Amino acid sequence: MAGSVRRTRFLGSGSASAAVAAVLALLVFLSLLSERYYLRWDLTGSRQNSLSAETIKVLENILEPVRIKAFLADGRDGSRKVEDLLAGYCYHNRQVSYTVIDPTRNPSEARRYDVTSEKTLILEGYGRRQTVRIPDEQKVTNALHRLMESSPRRVYWLTGHGERSFDGKEPEDLASFAEALEAEHCEVMSLNLMRGDPPRDADVMVVAAPEKPLFPEEIERLDVFLAEGGRILLFLEPFHDGGLEPFLSRHGIGIGEDIVVDKFSRVMGGDYLLPMVNDYGAHEITKGFDLTSIFPMSRSLTLLDEAKTPKGEAVCLAYTSEDSWAETDRAALDEGRVEMDAADQKGPLCLAALVETAPREGRDGENGAENGEAGRNLRPQKGRLAVFADCDFASNQFLSVAGNQRFIINTFLYLAGKADFITIEPRRGRLESLTLSRAQGWLFFVFPVVVLPALVLIAGFGVWMRRRPR
Repeated sequence: MAGSVRRTRFLGSGSASAAVAAVLALLVFLSLLSERYYLRWDLTGSRQNSLSAETIKVLENILEPVRIKAFLADGRDGSRKVEDLLAGYCYHNRQVSYTVIDPTRNPSEARRYDVTSEKTLILEGYGRRQTVRIPDEQKVTNALHRLMESSPRRVYWLTGHGERSFDGKEPEDLASFAEALEAEHCEVMSLNLMRGDPPRDADVMVVAAPEKPLFPEEIERLDVFLAEGGRILLFLEPFHDGGLEPFLSRHGIGIGEDIVVDKFSRVMGGDYLLPMVNDYGAHEITKGFDLTSIFPMSRSLTLLDEAKTPKGEAVCLAYTSEDSWAETDRAALDEGRVEMDAADQKGPLCLAALVETAPREGRDGENGAENGEAGRNLRPQKGRLAVFADCDFASNQFLSVAGNQRFIINTFLYLAGKADFITIEPRRGRLESLTLSRAQGWLFFVFPVVVLPALVLIAGFGVWMRRRPR
């Protein structure tokens, strides 16, 4: 009898142990399965926890391991958000991995990577390294894109005619713009066209408001550069065209001998010679762009008739308000009195334009995109010319104002052939009101306040009735 009892207990304990082992094995299997086949769902209406389509497109091109060292302080809300962001990158591409390092607990590791503050990411891959401070999706995606670029974009800055300097620290200089280009993995170098043709490795040429006219030989080289698929970013200033008026006219852009007056900007607290732009043309550069840009002391541009332009495409990127006009009376401007008259053109006026010229047939650069890295220094098929009617727009003084930097960087990235991703807008949750009818309000009151407590009372009373002593 005792042996039978012991046998029964042994079998029972064996069955329990087997059940526990089976459950543990199942949990281990599910854990390994989830590690290999990790799934995420974003149930927010504004997709706040999802990566943008631009980021996913960049991640699809990562074919080598990229390791991210995230220097984050433990227990901070901002640190948790950064970890969630990096987890999204790892989810879409297993080549991307990250490690969290607390800089206060690991000062030697922080010193090794020259990290002086928390919320800093070090991205390593493709034999290069990128540093991202105060990271968000746009910064991390741009850093990944720069890691994959085999060589920096080469930007040549025209000199010799009183152009704005790319390394000067004065308010009117463009050093801040040059630094923003370097952050986009570009090298900025000076160029004097009187010494010869533009280098074959020139991705973009910048002509920053020359005060003295260019020589005919230089303008001819600009024409050839654009015809062969070069990209030019040109800044102008009122009443100074640098001898470029015929060049621009040949490519479909007219410039007025005027200065833009905008009384609306005066209403907004600015000067009437500081037009504000919040109306943008339909183009990939300005798609989804909703920030105001400021063009202090700008002239006007016009798109010429097709009969006067070569075969190509032209579009205005930025318009002033309807209250603006192009003032041509310089004497009145000097005296501080401006009134619109018959000689002035009424707004909206164009302050920035883009022209894409037809490729010159039979050139050796037409198949550069097909040649991969071997064709890196061959120019693309279409020439692109972006013209801004104001140079102060991108100066040290005004670049960080409103949407100026994003606008000019978007334009540059398009010129450089990097329009696959321009900007990534942060997602913000929507605040939506809930409006209930009388019947819906009554239902929302009765169910949680009356029905649910009544069900709990009834269930409790039933349990008491069953367990009470008889």
